[in-house]
Amino acid sequence: MSEDRDIPEYDPLDVLVNRLLGGGAGMPVPTVELTAEMVEFYKTPVRVVVELAERVSWGPDDVFFDLGSGLGQLVLLVNILTEVMAKGVEIEPVYCDFARGCALRLGLSDVEFIEGDARVADLASGTVFFLFSPFKGEVFLRVMDRLRLLALTREIRVIGYGPCSAEIARLGWLRREGDGKGGEYTLQIFSSFLHEQG
Repeated sequence: MSEDRDIPEYDPLDVLVNRLLGGGAGMPVPTVELTAEMVEFYKTPVRVVVELAERVSWGPDDVFFDLGSGLGQLVLLVNILTEVMAKGVEIEPVYCDFARGCALRLGLSDVEFIEGDARVADLASGTVFFLFSPFKGEVFLRVMDRLRLLALTREIRVIGYGPCSAEIARLGWLRREGDGKGGEYTLQIFSSFLHEQG
């Protein structure tokens, strides 16, 4: 993807997976009015989800969270590809209902969709957190502070995609994997190290 674009590129694999996971259902109409610090919904390209599943060293105790999970496709795919417990946090009720319906239809029992605000939702079980720039500003800072508190007790990984990756890279309690080159629409993986200092 060229760095001057403001949305990710999609390909035929996305069309196929949309049909398989969505069951042919149309996009539900959102009911929550977004505030200035919340970002409109975009699906994460399937190729990026496959890369995520391959690059993360998953363990049997990992619990994956997608913060701002939209229609739940990323959560479903991570569970299918890795077999780890996968959870989505989404403030839009109709998106959560849609995602729960897809998980039920697919028979995925290790998937959960939490309707709520990431600033207050229960994230305590998480070890891997994904953000496709779902919020910015004060909302972003509050959510990241919650993750920093978790990182005091154990290593967590934070994965950014989109503009939020640059903001995540500025946080002093995370180390980036690799050099971070490739533009904002490349997967950026960060690991915490605060638990090592305690």
